[in-house]
Amino acid sequence: MQILIATLHVRPSAQAAPLAAGCIKACLPQSLQSQTQLIDLFPATDIDNLCEKLLKFNPKIIAFPLYVWNRIQNLELMQLLRQQRPDLIIIAGGPEASADCERLLATGVLDGILRGEGEVAFAELITRLLAGKSTVGLPGYLAVTDAIEKLPIAAVCPDLAQLPSPWLTGQLPLVENGGVLWEVARGCQFNCAFCYDAKGHQGVRPFPQERLRQELALFAHHNVAQVWILDSTFNAPPKRGKQLLRMLLELAPQIHYHIEAKADFLDNETIELLAQLSCSIQIGLQSATATVLKPLHRNLNRQQMEQHLRQLSVAGITFGLDLIYGLPGDDYGGFCQSLDYALGLQPNQVDVFPLAVLPGTELYENQHEFGIKGDSYPPYLIQANQTYSEADMQNSRLLAAATDIFYNRGRAVGFFNQLCVLLKLSPSSFLLQFSDWLCTLKQIDQDKILAVEAWEPEAIFPLQQQFVAHLLKTHTLAKYIPIVSDLISFHYLCATTLLADDCLPISAKSNKHQRWYLNPVVTLHTFQYDLEDLEMMGGDTLKNVYRQLQPEACRVVFLRQQGEVIIEALDDDFATLLLRSKSASTRQQLGQGLPTALANELLDFAIAQGLLLPTI
Repeated sequence: MQILIATLHVRPSAQAAPLAAGCIKACLPQSLQSQTQLIDLFPATDIDNLCEKLLKFNPKIIAFPLYVWNRIQNLELMQLLRQQRPDLIIIAGGPEASADCERLLATGVLDGILRGEGEVAFAELITRLLAGKSTVGLPGYLAVTDAIEKLPIAAVCPDLAQLPSPWLTGQLPLVENGGVLWEVARGCQFNCAFCYDAKGHQGVRPFPQERLRQELALFAHHNVAQVWILDSTFNAPPKRGKQLLRMLLELAPQIHYHIEAKADFLDNETIELLAQLSCSIQIGLQSATATVLKPLHRNLNRQQMEQHLRQLSVAGITFGLDLIYGLPGDDYGGFCQSLDYALGLQPNQVDVFPLAVLPGTELYENQHEFGIKGDSYPPYLIQANQTYSEADMQNSRLLAAATDIFYNRGRAVGFFNQLCVLLKLSPSSFLLQFSDWLCTLKQIDQDKILAVEAWEPEAIFPLQQQFVAHLLKTHTLAKYIPIVSDLISFHYLCATTLLADDCLPISAKSNKHQRWYLNPVVTLHTFQYDLEDLEMMGGDTLKNVYRQLQPEACRVVFLRQQGEVIIEALDDDFATLLLRSKSASTRQQLGQGLPTALANELLDFAIAQGLLLPTI
């Protein structure tokens, strides 16, 4: 007899780990674990193939964790499974099942729904089903045959210390240089009106320290590269956050951590600890208007926010901000002001989302009071509210897309605010003009602009150069084009090199007939200004940079060695040699025009450093 727990992920990635499924399987009795398979599914696969993949196991029971991103496709899959295997027992759990139980059961494709935390309840459910016993009264479970007079209270695991770890028990494999979703606590002490994190139980329940220490040591042993810490606010309260950071530094400082934090609780000690880690911090700003946030049970102290984010920047800590448009009481102008405020804080990225009115949240339950008009199906996006028209929602979507393309994916944090100051434009005005330019002069359809996931940095980079040159000319500031072009190139190449493979030499015998070519992970670029001078004046205004620097061509090599980005200015002889290697050439061809001894010295150095590779 086979039990399947099938997780439909957003896409293949380091984050595509079936954490919920692994937690549930780890809680099953040993006899049932051997009969249970965790199945990873991806939306790019068509429904027929997904169905075939599941049915080949000849399962008796299939359980699906339901989320906003997979509910619709999972329901289509369940319908097909029901048609082909009427005897199959299909169960759903997860946030969508917990929050929207009745509507899901009404689809007729499910045998039952498990609300809340599923580990203990699922083990009991499977035991009862296999024994032919009634499931009536099982905490959190509602069968399709039950009378829905009152929804069962969501199941809550009474003692997290009693839950076995999916990582320590081996239910979830660890991949070298892979990623891990790491659950360190459950719940949230806040109660934001648009969020579901605090539903089902109040407060934060951390997992035991000893379990976390063992898991972290295991991650380090398997050379895990990245860990996403699943905690709505890791530093609430601050004492718990500091304890966690000390443990990360003690047991696995080499791992990169993705952490969600609340700016209010970023005290000096927390920032000092974060500065010692390889990490990125995400902070939920949502809006820069306090009167918009207050009815949603959020607050904003601008002075405190700015102080703490400045401290993060000074400490060299990468941080991002979240914004939401379409909030009740907000409007398009207010969203533009929030975006200006967020970008003025120079985050590494700004993630901008439309408001989603999720079932089970206060906003969903009181949407009529808030004047919300939204979709009743996932992802439950708002269409309009009393202060936010449908036209303004569309304008906000385009502005959000322009922000993601130019600022986030275009790696513009290092020069964006300087450019806005030079042009005397607010960030939102700049990005609106970029969006208009893409539509009108580049004739790119709005649908393509909105499909931001398809935009790659290498396609954005030349568009940035063209748009900025256009804008500077329009504002009679064309004399700044060379400096700005250099800045855009520098930040693009730094980011590209950081993400590239290491430059490694390949052992090969060198003879006069062997041809050599430039290692593809190495980039050569000619700047119009001396790069060292530009870096020294990096924080100054572009007007001052222009006044103090004179054009001076500079050829620079970018590469990565042992994980570190190497940026070196080249002398003319070495630059000429490397430029020739863009097409495979012999030693004689590469060193043409140079003294033989110098040519051999430069070639041997380039080969030893892995800058040049032999043709096969």
